[in-house]
Amino acid sequence: MHQLIDKRKYLLYLFILLLLSTINSQSLINLKFFKIKDIEILEDKSNVNNSVKEIIEDNLSIFKDQNIFLLDEKLIAKKISDNSWISNFSIQKKYPSKLIVNLRKTEPIAKIIFDNEIFYIGSNFKLIKSKIQFNNLPNIFGKPKIDQFKNLITNLNLSSISYEDISDIYYLKSGRWNLKIQNDVIIKLPRDNILESLNLVKKILDNESIKSKNTIDLTVKNQIIVD
Repeated sequence: MHQLIDKRKYLLYLFILLLLSTINSQSLINLKFFKIKDIEILEDKSNVNNSVKEIIEDNLSIFKDQNIFLLDEKLIAKKISDNSWISNFSIQKKYPSKLIVNLRKTEPIAKIIFDNEIFYIGSNFKLIKSKIQFNNLPNIFGKPKIDQFKNLITNLNLSSISYEDISDIYYLKSGRWNLKIQNDVIIKLPRDNILESLNLVKKILDNESIKSKNTIDLTVKNQIIVD
């Protein structure tokens, strides 16, 4: 059965190749058989902002009735990637007249206020404006650059600190971070050696002999201040 399917595919591709070799470019443009009639959007997380699929469908509708061989794939990719909710995607041509677009949507991982408006930062590290509210996300205070926040998240993911335990993230003008975690404990991180500092904080938190842990300050080199 598998061999039969492969043979059919081979014959189809051979037919297309022979057809293309016998017609000029203008004929190719006008050939109705190869014009896009259907664009199917598949998404991996239908529970995260269900409107994304409809928005992408609308953005790609301009490609309907265009020749499948002459599509501007860069423009298609731009129409998709301009949506901040999209983390990754793939485009598949199904001959003779269909496009299949697979979408991977981002997960909101934090929220931040710009110009008195709430934005979310996705796991793709893009700013997202959403009418949907997402709860239980850390609040970011200050004005960090996205690359600086990405560096913090990378270190947190590598550390033994649970991201779910963080309620607030503070970016200071000095270029370093403070974190508020469970029980309102404040962690003051140094500018450098963030991963090492986070793992050290976890050891302090797990140390039952240290009773008072309201603030853990690692900003001074070679010193740990706990009060």
